[in-house]
Amino acid sequence: MKKNIFFKGLASLMIGALAVSGLSSCGHDYLDLKPITSTSAADIAGSIEGARAAKTGLCQGMYRQISSNAIKKDNNGEAAMSKFYGEVFGGNCLYDLYCGHSTSDTYISWNQVNRAKGWGPSLMWSYAYNLINWANMIIENIDNLDPFDGERDFIKAVALTIRAHAYTRLLQVYAPNWENADNGNVYCIVLRESSSVEEKNFSTMNEVLNLIYSDLDSAIALFESCNWERDFIWEPDIHVAKGIYSRVAMLKHDYVLAEKMAKEAREGYPIMSAAQYLSGFVTANDEYMWASYYEAPATAIYYYADGNWWGCNGRYQASWGYTVAAIDYDFYRRFPITDIRKKLYLTPEFLTLNKALADKHGVKAADFWDPDKVFTNGFRIQLNNKNSKLQKMVIEYGKQEFERLKPINNFLSGTVAPYQSSKTEVLFGIQWKFWGNQIYGMNQPCFMRASEMAYNEAEAAFRNGNEARAREILIELNKDKRDPNFTCTESGDALLQKIMDYRGFELWGEGFNWFDLKRWHVGMKRVGWKANDPSSGNRGEGFCQTFGPDDFYGWRFIVPEGEFNYNKLADPNILPGGNK
Repeated sequence: MKKNIFFKGLASLMIGALAVSGLSSCGHDYLDLKPITSTSAADIAGSIEGARAAKTGLCQGMYRQISSNAIKKDNNGEAAMSKFYGEVFGGNCLYDLYCGHSTSDTYISWNQVNRAKGWGPSLMWSYAYNLINWANMIIENIDNLDPFDGERDFIKAVALTIRAHAYTRLLQVYAPNWENADNGNVYCIVLRESSSVEEKNFSTMNEVLNLIYSDLDSAIALFESCNWERDFIWEPDIHVAKGIYSRVAMLKHDYVLAEKMAKEAREGYPIMSAAQYLSGFVTANDEYMWASYYEAPATAIYYYADGNWWGCNGRYQASWGYTVAAIDYDFYRRFPITDIRKKLYLTPEFLTLNKALADKHGVKAADFWDPDKVFTNGFRIQLNNKNSKLQKMVIEYGKQEFERLKPINNFLSGTVAPYQSSKTEVLFGIQWKFWGNQIYGMNQPCFMRASEMAYNEAEAAFRNGNEARAREILIELNKDKRDPNFTCTESGDALLQKIMDYRGFELWGEGFNWFDLKRWHVGMKRVGWKANDPSSGNRGEGFCQTFGPDDFYGWRFIVPEGEFNYNKLADPNILPGGNK
């Protein structure tokens, strides 16, 4: 029984607290059932109601409270996994709610990568395998039911899709980049296709990829044949399955398949308008392909809410006085000032975009580099500690933005406007892209949207030799929706770099940067702030690490100690570097 402790328990974690109470049925009445405390194999195989509840628990289990002393109270599942691995370890985002306040920080320095007992190796491992275990229970029992007009096959397709997604997440973190993978023959993770959680040795990357491909082929076929539509955006459908297929094919450098799947995945999903992009990312719009729930039981997530930690008006900024996240200035200045995305960050260009406000408060671009007006402890660059004029400007702007967005997002009165308190730190590059609603900062984290698929398609088209198509997609994404002056005439390496840069700008803060850099097999250099030097960056010198693309055996996190405690057949010696 001991070996099951690490993986079991989604029934109580997911179903009991999350499953069915208080949700609208949207055509099906099964979500009006009372909450249940567990779902067993017999429940799934015995009735369509049990299978429905299991599917709901699996889907909603991607966004829930997950207690963890290692990272306090912000582990909410998929949203936290994408942000911590995809952004905090990357190069385009400065995460300061924890980072920057301690010289022993292990997030930015990557010291978490090979800490056997740290949160870095353990969080994604336990999150993904919990999803896999629950999906396995559905997959191995659902065929015992009658078809029920196709609903049975839809539920199975959902489980196959989420299992494929979870294994993709594991490869993104624990497998090396493809250039260090020996054509996929490197050992990386444990392949579990049964809910019994038997002890097993590690599988190769190719073995895992084969299962993911097989799962997605089966899921797509079932979605096509079952004639059943999803009721909620938090349930994956055929578009999501194809989107995951595109992601994993990009990881493998299978670009023909990646281009095809990305194109098909985003069919029917328009790129959001400029106004939508500037509206706070609080709730889903028509570009969102897959997202968390926002309706009940979202209100029960409380201080684990994504917007509480990541929204510029989240509760923790107000109570702790720490800024959440800032954009890397060296990255930010690659883009022209006519791009609407530049409006979402506090940089010297902000003063040009908001000239009247800057003039009113007497704030100048040189203030960002003036050591007499900027506080730094070597780890963070704080703009308001010595500059009351800038502080007042930011407070006024934050209140204006709060009022502008209130009609769009139906902000509750308890929501705090961003940086409105003189006690809140204001960092160089702070963001107001992401907002939250309700007292704790509720929002609806996006798991997949059409812009990501479009950039997948553009990159894959380029790598398949079709530069004209890649340029066409870049213009589609940016000319009408982001920058009226956008042009794209580049070719070769310059075109690829443009795809990479604009992908990073569009998807900033959404959980992609570290994963992208890893699969691109490119290094990362963080540029620090220097007094009176406008050509420098906006990071404290203590966070100016450089990482090569082959470091850490191809940017792989080690397998956590817990796996070896409960799985005696797992041999660390076959992993890259002996798992050290």
